[in-house]
Amino acid sequence: MTYTNPSEDLHVSHTEMYVSDVTATAEQFVDGYGFHVYAEAARTDHGGRSRSLALRQGGIVLVLTQPLDAAHAAAGYLDRHGDGVVDIALLTSDARSAFERALSRSALPHTSPADEDGWVTATLHSGFDDVRHTLVQPPAGGAQPGPLPGFTPVATGGDAPGGTPGLTLLDHVAVSVPVGQLTPSTEWYERVFGFESVYQELMVQDKEAMDSKAVRSPSGELTFTVLAPSPDHDPGHIGDFLDRHGSGGVHHLAFATDDIVEATARMREGGVAFLSTPDTYYDRLPDRLDHTQHPVRALRDAGILADEDHAGQLYQIFTRTTHPRRTLFFEVVERIGAETFGNGNVRALYEAVQAERDASLQSVL
Repeated sequence: MTYTNPSEDLHVSHTEMYVSDVTATAEQFVDGYGFHVYAEAARTDHGGRSRSLALRQGGIVLVLTQPLDAAHAAAGYLDRHGDGVVDIALLTSDARSAFERALSRSALPHTSPADEDGWVTATLHSGFDDVRHTLVQPPAGGAQPGPLPGFTPVATGGDAPGGTPGLTLLDHVAVSVPVGQLTPSTEWYERVFGFESVYQELMVQDKEAMDSKAVRSPSGELTFTVLAPSPDHDPGHIGDFLDRHGSGGVHHLAFATDDIVEATARMREGGVAFLSTPDTYYDRLPDRLDHTQHPVRALRDAGILADEDHAGQLYQIFTRTTHPRRTLFFEVVERIGAETFGNGNVRALYEAVQAERDASLQSVL
């Protein structure tokens, strides 16, 4: 399916999360992930009152919003899903034109274009359930106090202190959708925003299977990896996410770094816990990769996964979810030329876990 590219000037502005406790959540991102709070806002929007904090590290901007009354849309979102990603906001030079162009390509409006203090914003429903996209056109000239109108600088803002993990940008956004929604969801982005399909695979492991497709924006800044259970297999962990979250939605954000070994070490010092990887995985790693940028021992000690594709190598690790519903989590990624998303690790991890189980069974016998 081919469409004319309408959106070369759309870039990532920020990602907004609805949270039940904005202060506590901000502390987790500051202490564990190395973000710093640089702006805040008390707003009346989306039907009620809210408090927001804007956090930044490298090129990543997160907005955390807590509802202050039951009328705010965030209150209903939190009831349905718990804390989660609600908005992937897009920076544009002309929000009104981008909004009208998206509507002409079948997008549905969420909030019509509005002017405030020189900003122009407009919001669209996305291709994923109740995730949305705010189009942000900042005032011309000069540094802005925050990612949206109504934000004011925080006195302790500025550059993050030294010793932070060194997260640089939003590598990709991973989304789970129900059976049958993979193609409609990704085609929505191809049609509405001119995204390009960059990867597709059906991954089958024993009785479980996961269908996946990645689409990327014309600017190259925003990539969605969209995952759906296969209708012919057990739904697996994607089905678990859909049940716990209550619908499709963002199940993790992937942050890029230039040195994943150093980044994860500093994140652990800040209290972030990561998923563990069986030793068998690292015993078998030299059979999959002739060499690795990082020593295998360093990868083993940190629990970091390694994969490669036609373009280079990829290193990745996933945090343990602290979400009450065991849904939202985060990923740290280091790319050395690699263009894909570590799908070879799914099979390698599965085989490693099976091997350790077999070895344990043999020792008992």
